[in-house]
Amino acid sequence: PPTAVRSPQGRDTAGRASSLWSTRAMKFGKILRSTVDARMPQWREFMVDYKALKQELNQRAANSGAQPEDLTAAFTALLDEHVAKANDFYMDRIEEGVIILHALSQHVERLLAGTLRIEHRTACQKSLVSVHFQLLLLQHYVALNFTAVTKILKKFEKKLYIPLRNEYIAAIIELPFYRCEALGELVEESERQFRVLEGLGSTPPPPLPPLPGALQASSADSQLAAAAQQQPPPPPAHQHQHQH
Repeated sequence: PPTAVRSPQGRDTAGRASSLWSTRAMKFGKILRSTVDARMPQWREFMVDYKALKQELNQRAANSGAQPEDLTAAFTALLDEHVAKANDFYMDRIEEGVIILHALSQHVERLLAGTLRIEHRTACQKSLVSVHFQLLLLQHYVALNFTAVTKILKKFEKKLYIPLRNEYIAAIIELPFYRCEALGELVEESERQFRVLEGLGSTPPPPLPPLPGALQASSADSQLAAAAQQQPPPPPAHQHQHQH
């Protein structure tokens, strides 16, 4: 896309806006790192690396002689790698969730049929609570990564005056990582299986909170959630998946 032509006054205004946005972006980067370190440090290497992308973008923006098309192609290819990494990790966790929930559902069926001792009910419930927690953590992972993508695309546009965000989001909008349909189904299934077990035996079941332990809301999460709300609605069914 061609670079927009601006008057000196326009460049000054754009520069002030870009400087203000950079301050906010820096704040987001710190929030992102602290959230990942506190809640999902074991998943850090599978996150979209916002800091690395920002550093790469700053280096490319300093190369004033580069053509807009070359800048866009190079940055898009790099961002594709990060999105593919996050999407692959998401799909692996979904596959694990399907396998674990299937095994637990078989235990629930045996409990209902009376072929498994009722003492196993509490162990099964605790396993469902653990699975439910991991699924909610995965939802948080998806929200953080998508917010990082939208933020870095916004920074790209602000620094280089090249429109990219809407086009890129439209290209990845069909990825499982974005749509999260399977994840929502697994969360619902884990809750359904837990409710089934609640009707068995007399021992009070362990709690199944909507947002367990370390996932309690914080002011940082509120800011991340507000950014994630910029996510566009699901596309029509005819759109195609972005190729990596």
